[in-house]
Amino acid sequence: MAIVGAGVSGSYLGHMLQQRGHEIEIFESSTKDKHWAVCAWAASRNMLSRFSNQAGLDFESYVLHVGRTLKMELPNHVREYLDLKGLVTYDKQRWEHDLIGDVKITYNQKCTPRNIGSNQYDYVIDCTGMHRTMLPRAPEDFLIPAYEYLLENVEGMNEFYVVGYRGAKGYFWYFPLDDNRGYMGAGDVDKKYEGIETFLRDHPEARIVKKIGRPIRLAPPRRMQPFHSGNIVGVGESIGCVFPMLGEGIIPSLICCDIFLKVLDGSPRKFDFEKYTKIVLKKFAYYDDVYRIVRLKMKNELNMVKHMRLLLSMYRNMKREEGRFGFEVNLDKMTRLVRAL
Repeated sequence: MAIVGAGVSGSYLGHMLQQRGHEIEIFESSTKDKHWAVCAWAASRNMLSRFSNQAGLDFESYVLHVGRTLKMELPNHVREYLDLKGLVTYDKQRWEHDLIGDVKITYNQKCTPRNIGSNQYDYVIDCTGMHRTMLPRAPEDFLIPAYEYLLENVEGMNEFYVVGYRGAKGYFWYFPLDDNRGYMGAGDVDKKYEGIETFLRDHPEARIVKKIGRPIRLAPPRRMQPFHSGNIVGVGESIGCVFPMLGEGIIPSLICCDIFLKVLDGSPRKFDFEKYTKIVLKKFAYYDDVYRIVRLKMKNELNMVKHMRLLLSMYRNMKREEGRFGFEVNLDKMTRLVRAL
């Protein structure tokens, strides 16, 4: 099998498939020295411990910062604090590198359905994230522009901090790492990236180590079909496995990886594409309700009464998966947050 993309999905799948005895080759478009793990390095300790255990890694050795509180600044001077229940930052760069281990990988290789050769491999797995390089374009795709910055020498910022933009058109974030390092960034439909200049002005001691520009996909799996083309199958962010309200894709992508592995193990002779599509759509079904809330907010068309079913769907499903998010899911706070945006 060939895996295109050596990010969170590609590295995890490469490791797990090789463990199962499959012959794997990973192709990564960036050079080895420039390959960098994006996505701000924050996710649920509860979930990452599970995936790490499955891969034979000790997740605790990668943890950089254990959060206690998430401070949220919202429009009209509204402020909320969420109690954290396992939200951490971790050394994602080292985690992905250790997963790849001795898996065969070719760097600086830009793949397309033509040049990778459909007859060379039984299956080609598209793990290219927002690029979706190997699959046909999804008509309902939706990306928002984003920038993120790795900072060092940051003083007085020891907790998670988020600023939500009016109309749910984006957000600014700062996530602490270790040794006064942190990840700062913003995703914004209007490309204003409010908060970045203010943060750097308020922290003149901070030094930018790395700047990365990359869009974030908000369209959920229901909007990102098809999931396969010929012997090519998409996994993770390439098929919309990102939580739309937060732009968070690490855990959804890994959940999608496990779905792929389960379907593959259940049909080793021929991968069941239809079964895979059905399971992914069912698992991430409520993401479409969340996405609709975000888009209605962006258009200033969300009505708290008219769209109550969507809001309750988001709350009930997030509450059921509270440990997966790593923060408290509170109906009153969620309602205030949605109203404030």
